[in-house]
Amino acid sequence: MRYARALPIELGDELARKPVAYVPWGALEWHGEHLALGQDALKVERICDLTAERAGGVVLPMLFIGYRTMQVHGMPYTLEFSRELVKATFLELMKQLELVGFKVVVVLCGHYGQSHLAAVAEAAEEYSKTGRAKVLALPEYALVEDMGYRGDHAAKWETSIFSSLYPELVNMQRLPRDLNTPLRGIMGEDPRLHASRELGAKTVSAIVERLAQRVEAMLAQE
Repeated sequence: MRYARALPIELGDELARKPVAYVPWGALEWHGEHLALGQDALKVERICDLTAERAGGVVLPMLFIGYRTMQVHGMPYTLEFSRELVKATFLELMKQLELVGFKVVVVLCGHYGQSHLAAVAEAAEEYSKTGRAKVLALPEYALVEDMGYRGDHAAKWETSIFSSLYPELVNMQRLPRDLNTPLRGIMGEDPRLHASRELGAKTVSAIVERLAQRVEAMLAQE
């Protein structure tokens, strides 16, 4: 269920059934020549949708508020916001979701600049000192690190995942055919050699299964 598309009675019924909110958090930034600029948030929104279908809950609109984005590397079409805005947005949103009645909030980060994740983690810790809702804030790769996915940028893993979720928004032909040509703004294993939809689908399936289990465990503690 998408919050923005829900009728009041639908949202109320889901709150009574499974009071879980999912917040897909990403950025608008360069992801190579072959991936959409909104890849981060689009990726985790779809993962949140799939998790909500399995474990219940409501998916909030995507956030494109990235700190330490590819703008610092000189990549075009990239938006960069402040650390203070990231923390303030997190804290204000948590207060509002608590007021609505959510008991569990999942903030799933598809943008994983370490400074961005640190700001989110600090805000989560600050909220947890006085907040009433349980909060789980993490990047999606944290759920499947045992599979070898520890976060990359538009490389093997992100390209695989995004290809499985949004094949229409991936154009591998935009990448140089010559494997000796350096790739702009891609960090990790070469997606031309290592990315596949099959790997992406397998990874997404594991993320959704494990996230759903975490959500169900948090609800059971209520």
